[in-house]
Amino acid sequence: MMLPLYYLGVDGGGTKTLAVIADAAGHIVGASRGPGSNWTEDDPSEPMAVVVDVTRAALSDAGLASEDIALGVFALSGADWPEDHTRREVILRKADLARDLRVKNDSFAGLRAGTRDPFGVVVLAGTERNAAVIAPDGREIALGYYATYGGAKTIAAEALDAVVRAEAGLGPPTALTSIVLNALGFDTVEGMFRALLGGRITEADRLRLCPPVFEVALAGDAVAADILIKQALALSGYAIALARRCDMLDLAFDVVLSGSVFKGVGPLLIETITRELARAAPWARIVRPAFEPVVGSLLLACDAAGIAVTESVLANVAATLPSDSFFDTQDGRGYRPMGRA
Repeated sequence: MMLPLYYLGVDGGGTKTLAVIADAAGHIVGASRGPGSNWTEDDPSEPMAVVVDVTRAALSDAGLASEDIALGVFALSGADWPEDHTRREVILRKADLARDLRVKNDSFAGLRAGTRDPFGVVVLAGTERNAAVIAPDGREIALGYYATYGGAKTIAAEALDAVVRAEAGLGPPTALTSIVLNALGFDTVEGMFRALLGGRITEADRLRLCPPVFEVALAGDAVAADILIKQALALSGYAIALARRCDMLDLAFDVVLSGSVFKGVGPLLIETITRELARAAPWARIVRPAFEPVVGSLLLACDAAGIAVTESVLANVAATLPSDSFFDTQDGRGYRPMGRA
């Protein structure tokens, strides 16, 4: 009697790494999360150790062994150049996590989580940023290192810069000042700036400044609004550039907005992206994904294994997902198994 096989999806980003396992019908049977696994140096062994640990924790949560996994897709931030894929794949294959596996840039997981069309564009804005396209002729292009601006890091950096400039009289006053000082635990801008210059404000603390920028912009602060508009112009520019490279500007296609930045309150960011896209690609459709990128990785695994992703499969995935806290970007440190509500 042949035992059932399962499928693995992994999403490794700058803040967190997630893994989910499902059967062929889409029932998620195990999951785990851990710290970020993005890496841009030559030796990816350290971040891949995180990916391996998170995957093994998901296997344990499901009560499965690696031979039970027919195929796994590892969608990883930092897998940009061809050698990035090769180095990661070598390490992951040696770890014996599945019968077979694929390594892809994490942006393609975001695209698969948001569209079922055969071609389209994804803009990824989480801790970092990226954009990718699948062209009508099947070509796959990810911008990778060419995407130099965007994501929570840049929003936080812009907020800090705006507060410092306002204090020095080099920029307009902004409600961000009190918000930033309170969030970082400082009484004065000078004290905060000295700590910033001295490297005493951690990246995790800086990243917590991203959601308040949306809140302050929604309340009418022009400085915060300008930060989000600058972000929107950069991110929409990536989508337009990729569509132009693939001769898609006159076609109807989905532009999937994937990542935690797009969860910020208020319409300004997404409405600005929509406006800019409409100017260059009038038939493009903005899509907010129904699933998190790790589910896109799982669906990519099903696709690669020849499993038909039907409405029934998608419904089973949705019904068996971990709770929202499992996907929370602000809790990216330390391992936490899926657990059962």
